[in-house]
Amino acid sequence: MRALKTVGWGLYLSCSWTWCIGMFLPIILMHRYGWIGFFIFSVPNVIGCAAFGYVVKTPERSKALVEKYKTAIALFAIVTIAFHAFFIAMISLVYLNDYSYLLSAWLPFCVLAIGIFLAFLPTRYWPILASILWLFSVIAGISFLPLNIVPQGNLPWQDALWLLPITTFGFFLCPYLDPTFHKALQCSPSKHSFGVFGVAFMVMIGITTTYIDLGLPGYVSALTIGTLLGLHLALQSIFTIGAHIREGILIETGKRKTAFIALLAFSSLVAVAIAHRFGGVSPSGNWLHGSQDDYLRFFVFYGLIFPGLVAAFMLTGRACTPLRISLFALVALLSLPLLEVGYIGSQAWLSVLPVVVLLMWAFADRTKTSTQI
Repeated sequence: MRALKTVGWGLYLSCSWTWCIGMFLPIILMHRYGWIGFFIFSVPNVIGCAAFGYVVKTPERSKALVEKYKTAIALFAIVTIAFHAFFIAMISLVYLNDYSYLLSAWLPFCVLAIGIFLAFLPTRYWPILASILWLFSVIAGISFLPLNIVPQGNLPWQDALWLLPITTFGFFLCPYLDPTFHKALQCSPSKHSFGVFGVAFMVMIGITTTYIDLGLPGYVSALTIGTLLGLHLALQSIFTIGAHIREGILIETGKRKTAFIALLAFSSLVAVAIAHRFGGVSPSGNWLHGSQDDYLRFFVFYGLIFPGLVAAFMLTGRACTPLRISLFALVALLSLPLLEVGYIGSQAWLSVLPVVVLLMWAFADRTKTSTQI
């Protein structure tokens, strides 16, 4: 029974971490850089996230971190849910053609409503639900075989190496603000559920490579394949949304719960509006006016803001004083143009600079105080 629970919580992690990132970003990176784009995404992702359980180690340390940094953890959950609302609206604009404007405006909120309903599910059922969902996605992935031809990439492969530092920075540190990671460590009978997660999640992002040519309409050759792909994207998104809503609300108390819900609703509205701000994409699947770029801009949170908070505060144990928060905000603000040009533009090397600055900050402070994780 202990082994089954460990596996169940590992699969829970796999599904809670199968976001609109793992289900779509590898496609963009592989079109840009070929297979090397997939590896700069998947290797730090799997290693960094699986390491969480072996670094934090005990439920007690996890609970202490959640209590101390619950505001940042709640904000992480809110941004993640809003990102999924944007993603669902964006994908709807790609696939639903004549009805895209109507459905892409309502579908994200329908998914959010299902996620809210799912959030009331008792803790003991989440690993069971995750196991069923993981198996479904594996079956769907098998149906997408044989593997489509991966493009050679339309950008120099050397640019992908410049993205490796910020990718590693994000995937190694973001899990410490993910409430579902803390939930799994606190509920699983063994930290080895994170080892199970590593294997199970490799399968999930491997599935993404099987539908690389299904990323735009016109490539879906069978209704069954299109339906399975849609269900895979939708069900994994619903699971992630529901899990983050549940854990985000649980870590808040009193009036903070109301603030969490209000901010979640507002951020989701803004995210869906962003997806529609330039009309999304045409029925032929051509990206218009930066819709794909808006998707990539969300990664400022996961490549800079959230891992930066972990580096500057959680790793060092420093208090979140107004001065330190202001300094962090200044660093983040000055980094935005670098990331815009580095990740969306043609100067990928610029994305390294913010990572260097934040790591130097963390290292300088770490010499004066003990690490918290």
